[in-house]
Amino acid sequence: MYCSYKVQIHPEHDLFNYCDSLCFKAKNLYNIINYYIRQIYTSLRKEIRNENQLQVLMDIETYLPQMNEIRLKSFAKAKAKPKKADKNGKINEPKLKLFEMPTQEKSFMGYFFLEALFKVMKQIDYTSMPSQSNQQTMKKVYDDWKSYFEASKKYKIHPEGFSGKPKIPKYKPKNGRTTCYLTNQITEIKEGILKLPGTSLSLTLGKIAHFEGNLQQIRIVPSYGRYVIEIIFKDESEKEIKRTDKQKNEFVFTPSRVMGIDLGVDNLATIVDNTGLSPLLIKGTGLKSTNQYYNKLRAKYMCIIRNGKGPKEGIFTTDRLISLDRKRNNRIMDFLHKASAKVVEFALERTIDTIIIGRNIGWKLEVEMKKSNKQTFIQIPHATFIEMIRYKAERQGIQVIDREESYTSKSSFLDNDPIPTFGDGTDTEFSGYRFSRAFYKIKGSKVIIHADVNGAFNIVRKYVKDAFKGLERKQFLQAPKKINIMEKKHAKLKAAA
Repeated sequence: MYCSYKVQIHPEHDLFNYCDSLCFKAKNLYNIINYYIRQIYTSLRKEIRNENQLQVLMDIETYLPQMNEIRLKSFAKAKAKPKKADKNGKINEPKLKLFEMPTQEKSFMGYFFLEALFKVMKQIDYTSMPSQSNQQTMKKVYDDWKSYFEASKKYKIHPEGFSGKPKIPKYKPKNGRTTCYLTNQITEIKEGILKLPGTSLSLTLGKIAHFEGNLQQIRIVPSYGRYVIEIIFKDESEKEIKRTDKQKNEFVFTPSRVMGIDLGVDNLATIVDNTGLSPLLIKGTGLKSTNQYYNKLRAKYMCIIRNGKGPKEGIFTTDRLISLDRKRNNRIMDFLHKASAKVVEFALERTIDTIIIGRNIGWKLEVEMKKSNKQTFIQIPHATFIEMIRYKAERQGIQVIDREESYTSKSSFLDNDPIPTFGDGTDTEFSGYRFSRAFYKIKGSKVIIHADVNGAFNIVRKYVKDAFKGLERKQFLQAPKKINIMEKKHAKLKAAA
């Protein structure tokens, strides 16, 4: 388990110029690596090549003998060293594999090939960055290309799962910045002070320095006109952590005490469980009001700077807009961290072993709502909220599953209605209906249940059928307890007034 601590570096900070320089160099290196990969990958698939493609091929042809000469020397040293047998008693002899010119069949340059090329040609962007930091940037480019190839394979099989055809990684903006990675071999924390490579400046960490874990990595991330230094520790806690397979999203063990969460807007999270205790509602009105105020101010400032300008004329951002974006982002993330911590706190109090969260793939792309409601729904980062709950819960040994939730709001939990999956062609008649924003009513009866609570119960029931076996009907009709994350903050403001 890894833990991340963040320190914001504002423009007046002593380390601001250092961070700015490293992130600018990282952007340059990212672009030149991407440039070489793209030129080779595209040129060998065409008969006619442009000047840039020919220049890159010429560079490889020029430096290839030196690259192989270095590899031959490394092979000779490895062969001269005394060999040690492995567990099976076999002695593994070193193998020599020389670099070759890219071909049409092998048009993608591998990581080791490009790294050797840049070292031999002493590429200026590669050598200007600290050692290992440049390698981490190179690995990031290859990770992006790997994601592209994987997405392309999936697109050929299931194109309906994508909003468009995957495209090869783009270049970073010319005057932009990108994340710089510093490994634990070139940085260290000593006596509460973070020492960074290539500078005499340092960063005092305070209580962060006393975290019991091994330093793994430092990330310098550009963020709304500032920089965030992310300090990554590896948690050495011996506590058992029950994880789920994120690819298959399957249960690691059979759940017994289950919590279900239905996500929304006014009610950010509706929480139920099979312990017989009352449901909980985490209000999302704080997020909603933050976004509404942000949209109002942003529209006002954009109207001022774009008034009378053409599509390609004038400026599109100002320091005030950047500051507005930063404040809004900080408030949203602060709210979600507090809300996710509350969810895990409730799970621990009720000794929950499994949390099931309802989420539909592409729900924000294909949602059918009024324009004003749609904007509010799309602007709430539910996926981020789910991941926050996941890592906080897994740290406490609670498994988290997010599952498809179609028809959980239409089906009647109290009548044990079937819950089909959208798109399977099943025609189902339900025992109740949502007669208002807040309530779900059973047909031909006066029984009503909170609509979001009904949905949360169904999310659990859809995947753990016997989760509520043995509980009485009246336990499901309890009024949910409302939790307002912003309540303490508002109380302080009222007291100050």
